[in-house]
Amino acid sequence: MDLLERARALAACPLFADLAPAVVIRLAERARPSTLEPGERKTTDDTVWIVVEGSLVIASRAAMSAVASISTTRKHGGTATPGHVLGLVRVIAPQTPALDAVAERASVVIGLSVDDMRDVLEEDPIALAALSGALARRLLEGA
Repeated sequence: MDLLERARALAACPLFADLAPAVVIRLAERARPSTLEPGERKTTDDTVWIVVEGSLVIASRAAMSAVASISTTRKHGGTATPGHVLGLVRVIAPQTPALDAVAERASVVIGLSVDDMRDVLEEDPIALAALSGALARRLLEGA
């Protein structure tokens, strides 16, 4: 996945839709794409994950064991599909429990380190305000 593809994937994410193109490019430059096979796991310990393709079953680590099956994880959590962002709250509230995510089927995700997200948002208060506004709207909508 090249820079332009990463930027398009980030811009397609509802939480990033209001970010200026230059901010999206800065994030895309720091982003790392990953292809996941069914059953492969990711965590939000130090990374924000954006789902590009496929689906992941997610749950708070506080509610799960590290080796929980997909069906057990689903009972305690939810599903993340394209456009969902995992771990964003940990950028501003690191004490928030990490999420564990397990690919239900072949999936593509883009990872941004929490530190990289903080750096970009600290450099650009307008980007921080746009992202905060988008997050608040999503929370109010119950999504």
